[in-house]
Amino acid sequence: MATDHFEKHYYQKDRVDWNFNLLFDGQPAVAQMAKEYASALQHPGLYAPVPPQWLHSTILRVGLTDDYTEAEMLAVAAALEQSLASLALPEFFCDSWWLWGGNVVLHISPDDQFSKLYACVVAALASVVGKDRTTHVPHDSFIPHITLAYTKTHQQEQAIHDRLVAQPVQPVGFHAKGIALIKQWPTDGHYEWEIVKEIRL
Repeated sequence: MATDHFEKHYYQKDRVDWNFNLLFDGQPAVAQMAKEYASALQHPGLYAPVPPQWLHSTILRVGLTDDYTEAEMLAVAAALEQSLASLALPEFFCDSWWLWGGNVVLHISPDDQFSKLYACVVAALASVVGKDRTTHVPHDSFIPHITLAYTKTHQQEQAIHDRLVAQPVQPVGFHAKGIALIKQWPTDGHYEWEIVKEIRL
């Protein structure tokens, strides 16, 4: 059984998070791919597909804006900018979809190279706020992905799976052009944000 993503992550209701996200502005192939998935994602067990302008790959949810100051986060962004300056990354592509807790997500490959972004963000965060206040993904196991649609509570995973199988979409490549420090909140079945600092690669 899939549990509503926004109920499961109840801590975000009416709150704002600090996030480091990879955004896809200026990469029309990614937006087009998401549009091609849209008809398969029209299912009552899912929220509406994430609008192309709000597509992203979360590198790290740091925590609530109540718990970390903007000055701290800008210092983290500055440290991150230095570490990313020497990082050479290949072209990435979305190699497959799967249902992750009911959410429809695309896996990003090569994941070992994409995971370097996560390692850089965690290191920069620790250098500013200290190890005790440094956030990690669960079990420190980072899974590179893009969410196409978030789940509601339902027991119709097979039906959603069948719709996706019946409407295959060609994978596309993209480049990691930068990471954004953002203030993020849930809105109408997806996430929206305000960009605080963009760090170019």
